[in-house]
Amino acid sequence: MTPRTAARAVSVLAALALVAGCGGADGSGSDGSRDGRGERSGPSRAPDVVPTESRAPAPGRGSGGPDDINGDGHPDLLMQVPVAWPASRGGVPQIAVVFGSPRGLDPTTRTLYTTEELGVPDPSPVGNTPPYPGTTADLDDDGFADFVTRTGEETSGGNRVVEYVNWGGPQGPRRGAAPTRLRLPAPDAATGFDDVVRGDFDGDGRHDLAGLQSADTGLRSDKSAVVLLFGPFSRTGVAARTERRILPQPPYASYGGIRADDIAPSGKPRTTGLFLHYGNDGEQSAGRYFAARPGGGLAATGRPVREGNGHVFGDFDGDGTRDLAVGDDGGRNDEPGSEAEAADVSGSYAVYPGGGGPVRTYRPGADVGGSYTAVDPDGDGRDALLFDGREGPVLYEGDRRVARLVRRPPARVDGKRIAAGSGARRVHFAADFDGDGKDEVVLSWQSPKLSAVYGEVPTHWWITRGVGPRDAVAFSSRKFAPPR
Repeated sequence: MTPRTAARAVSVLAALALVAGCGGADGSGSDGSRDGRGERSGPSRAPDVVPTESRAPAPGRGSGGPDDINGDGHPDLLMQVPVAWPASRGGVPQIAVVFGSPRGLDPTTRTLYTTEELGVPDPSPVGNTPPYPGTTADLDDDGFADFVTRTGEETSGGNRVVEYVNWGGPQGPRRGAAPTRLRLPAPDAATGFDDVVRGDFDGDGRHDLAGLQSADTGLRSDKSAVVLLFGPFSRTGVAARTERRILPQPPYASYGGIRADDIAPSGKPRTTGLFLHYGNDGEQSAGRYFAARPGGGLAATGRPVREGNGHVFGDFDGDGTRDLAVGDDGGRNDEPGSEAEAADVSGSYAVYPGGGGPVRTYRPGADVGGSYTAVDPDGDGRDALLFDGREGPVLYEGDRRVARLVRRPPARVDGKRIAAGSGARRVHFAADFDGDGKDEVVLSWQSPKLSAVYGEVPTHWWITRGVGPRDAVAFSSRKFAPPR
């Protein structure tokens, strides 16, 4: 598996103990009990510890990993962190990098960036939020991951989205260095892309970008297209070469999004598949799948896939070939005509084998919902599917539910009582952070009770040990950034 596309602690010793997975009997405070289905349940409340920043990240020599910010061979976690500031005064979150180590993510080793330090132009004239890095990739092939940030700008013909790159280095991007604007091919420069994702679309081991251009405004051509920008990129923001693929007209008004498979973290060449999702108005919509060809590169034509707003790449049959899972994410359109949805969409997902075999459909039922994440918790090379549902993350292998990830927030934060089931929980991605061949899951939590001070960004994080009750580390990022 690969990574998927943010006050001081009581003492340094407490923070280090937290990083080591200490605390409760199982590292997360779980009582270890099981429910009637054999699943772990009933964890106690999480600790509310902000690890003290104890050391700077060690500079690496360059690994080429898409999520390895300092190039030391260990994947890192990029997140937004709140700034303690009354919300009425408009506190702007900062960017934090929590660096990896041979033991996994270490929240005592971190660095912070303000949006001003990254230097990406403020998109406020076009009504966007502050510019934060949306993805990381080693675009110039120097071994260090770069920040890619999308922002907006006004033009004579209207507003458009543009991308900027903060070039990486042994300690991450350099503060105050002017970012480079990504140079798009002539047909796309005037309007920009609707969405951009990273990948390795020709299987040469170098990182690429893919941009979606939908034919949904008068500024664009009457054809939607996916544009492949192949690395390495020059430091002036120009791709080594480009490829443009015209997309068939979808049954909806336009294409709504683009998603790519994960780049192999080992540096070994592996073509990443590409999925184009049709636009929708709240209902479940279909899309097109460009599979990775065994000989390298994407399939010449896209394969139509079923309706479903949940989608993720992974190896769900363990055959060494990457697959695509598409299914119900629980969203519905309650407008007239919504009952026309196909009967086999609700409560199900389908796996499209990367090798082109028959499609397999599974029906977990009510557990299906939210975002989809592929995770290999036992290191057997076969991914399971983690649904970020309304009642918390739940893991399925085919039709079989194998685990539920239950994490409860602290009982009290800043003197405020927190209900056990309150707030917003989210699955960010899964990765093998400690190099043991098994994936950990990154979970976050944010409470409305804290939003008046910290805004809407997550304040508490868990890095699980697989999908059991134990955590590699659990910590709060609410005071990573100094208050203003």
